[in-house]
Amino acid sequence: MRYQPHRDEIAAVPEMSDEERLEYFLYRVFETDEVWCLKDAGQPVIRDVAGRKTLPVWPYKIFAEAAATGDWEGLQPVPESVDYFTYQTLNRAAGQEVTLEIMPRGSAPGCLIAPQRLFGMLENMMESRDYTVGD
Repeated sequence: MRYQPHRDEIAAVPEMSDEERLEYFLYRVFETDEVWCLKDAGQPVIRDVAGRKTLPVWPYKIFAEAAATGDWEGLQPVPESVDYFTYQTLNRAAGQEVTLEIMPRGSAPGCLIAPQRLFGMLENMMESRDYTVGD
């Protein structure tokens, strides 16, 4: 299992549509079993995008590190396991009415998705994985 994207992936990400970013994110977090966010004093960074509170997330540390510039300078990229992210972070985000922001592009927003919708996608992928691995 590799924990860094290939150079061609890094080059392709800025041009990906929201749908492509979401798909890329989903497959890569299962590959690494990690979801990355930026934290300040142990708390995930929440920002405002078009009047919505969002939680930016990335599938690889290198993307989170690259985002830690400007207003986010000095923030720390921190991983969560996919299980923790799915069952804890998404539940907390839903309770706080925070939208997930998949792989923001610098100051441009990433793919915006409701935590409940992302939860359903991740849970379905987990169930599919278990089903195909089972006897």
